[in-house]
Amino acid sequence: MVRNIGYLLLMYTASLLITGFFLILHIPLPWILGPLVTVFILNWLINEPLEQNKTILHISFLLTGAQIGSTFTSNTLNKVIPYFIPFLVITILLIYVCMKSGELLAKYAKIDQSTGMLGSIPGGLSVMVAMSESMNANTGLVAIFHTIRLMAVLFLVPLLASFLFIQTDNQQVLTNTSIELNGWTLLLYLLLFGIAYLLRYKIPAPYVLIPMIVIASLKLMSIPVSDVPVSLYHVAQLSIGIHLGLSITMSDLKKAGNFSWIFFMFTCFIIMISTVLGYIFAKLSDLSFSTAMLSLAPGGLVEMAITAGEVDADPSIVGSLQLIRMLFIILVLPFIFKKMSPSLNKP
Repeated sequence: MVRNIGYLLLMYTASLLITGFFLILHIPLPWILGPLVTVFILNWLINEPLEQNKTILHISFLLTGAQIGSTFTSNTLNKVIPYFIPFLVITILLIYVCMKSGELLAKYAKIDQSTGMLGSIPGGLSVMVAMSESMNANTGLVAIFHTIRLMAVLFLVPLLASFLFIQTDNQQVLTNTSIELNGWTLLLYLLLFGIAYLLRYKIPAPYVLIPMIVIASLKLMSIPVSDVPVSLYHVAQLSIGIHLGLSITMSDLKKAGNFSWIFFMFTCFIIMISTVLGYIFAKLSDLSFSTAMLSLAPGGLVEMAITAGEVDADPSIVGSLQLIRMLFIILVLPFIFKKMSPSLNKP
């Protein structure tokens, strides 16, 4: 127990130092990438397995979801609803491109098609692993492919976004938030944490989605809710970065061998495709190119919404559209793969 606390303090202390270094260098997404890089190196250097505290992680996800939800306005719905169908069509096109690329990857790497396709779809790691088990795909390779995708997206998309778009002073954006949480908001957070805990096996990512949806709804109804203080928001990002760093291990990358480079290049291709589709989506709508691109980027809801907060993009719209894509992947794709599974499993 004492040793675990010691390692936890080591991870947070080292992560803060590297994050400070990233801030000085103006590296995008420093509060996520700083701890990610730090913990990845620590996990490689230290023989004993490092672990993130689950309660801290869940609270961090809740605070991040609350921060995304607090950016919602009536204008968010006015922009998202009219473009729901075009976004869904472009999303399906992107997923189709990923699936066909996964087929090509499977042929080149001489692995089964289901493994190649599941490893290529821009969905959550846990969801894709669960689907791979039900389809008798190579679960280990699917997990490794998504780990490589996660690393590529987290490093390349923020860099690309900061290069293409206006870099916003993140500190200035967040200083509009309340300095202190009022009693009503704190009570609300506790209630949301309890609901998320009870529904943790019922819905995906409950600690992010529940506060995001509830607080967005309260904001749209003009019910006052304190925003997340800057310091807490940074701690939440730091904790999530540590969690992401722990999910990526050198041994996993070594297991993939030559597949790592192939899949990294494939991920770069998907990022390029999503950027082009984002430009088309921006032209079809009144969304900015930055918002449209990050909404279609093959990353997670949390990471892309945080990135949106650092460039000239709308985190609420990015979060909403990323949520739509995540729900489509979770609710619809399993049925598609079930229908396709007989042909995929043919020798």
